[in-house]
Amino acid sequence: MMRHAYLVLAHNNWYQLNLLLKSLDSPNTDIYVHIDKKAKDVPEADLVGSVNHSKIKIFSEFKVWWGSYEMVQAELFLFKRAHEKRYDYYHLLSGADLPIKKKEYIDSFFENNFGYEFIHYDTDERLKKDKELGRRTRVYHFLQNYRRRYNSIALNGFFTFLERCLILAQLILHVDRMKKYPDFKIRYGSQWVSITDDLVEYILENEKLIVNIFKYTNCADELFIQSLVYNSEFKERLYDQYFDDSFLANMRLIDMKNRGNNGNPYIWRINDWKEISESQCLFARKFDIREDAEIVERIIKSINDD
Repeated sequence: MMRHAYLVLAHNNWYQLNLLLKSLDSPNTDIYVHIDKKAKDVPEADLVGSVNHSKIKIFSEFKVWWGSYEMVQAELFLFKRAHEKRYDYYHLLSGADLPIKKKEYIDSFFENNFGYEFIHYDTDERLKKDKELGRRTRVYHFLQNYRRRYNSIALNGFFTFLERCLILAQLILHVDRMKKYPDFKIRYGSQWVSITDDLVEYILENEKLIVNIFKYTNCADELFIQSLVYNSEFKERLYDQYFDDSFLANMRLIDMKNRGNNGNPYIWRINDWKEISESQCLFARKFDIREDAEIVERIIKSINDD
């Protein structure tokens, strides 16, 4: 039986996180959770007690802001901790995700497809058309941690404006951080992946390169794994790079393009049950039990029914 490590990034909504951990609980599965250091009233004992079979470890090492490099740091930290135990597959999930297939189905899928890397890439056309994507690594984003940091819209707006001014100044001065890496191609996609131990080891071996290129990069969590893989032999092990504008390549059901908003994915609701239940994906993102508890309950029941 294959061994799986689930790496979960979470920051709130503890009851729903508890349900996610229960749904992952299995004798051949361990769970590593990073909770945003800014989070308050974390019920750690309840979270640890949510599983009966899996070993679970909970960490709170970094303050994670939207689009910040600290997101990458939290991911690398979880990869390091899990890699100490060596697993067949490492699955990066958010606390707002859920499996949408039974555990046996997920195990069987990865056994039948062992050795593939499940990583989503967006199209080359998107990279060419979206100028913001092209600027993410070329110029420094010094204020990336401040644009969505405050409850005040005016204060967030001020830092967003200031960040744009700094970017404009760099463009005028022809700043290009990537001149040092002329052969390194940047690629973009969903941050949520399922990858092998070999690839995790490769990522950790290249941590210095990741820091040098992505530390002052906007939303580097959507770039660093994709770019490392694209510039390596692991590119030949991708399950697939593109499935008709869907996220089947990483086996996550995510709607960013059609109903997503302001960089956030669409929140699935009970009216989407048919689409979810008929999907080939193994996991889905995003759910919020405070907005629609019925869909969460329906999925939990469906994956636990014998």
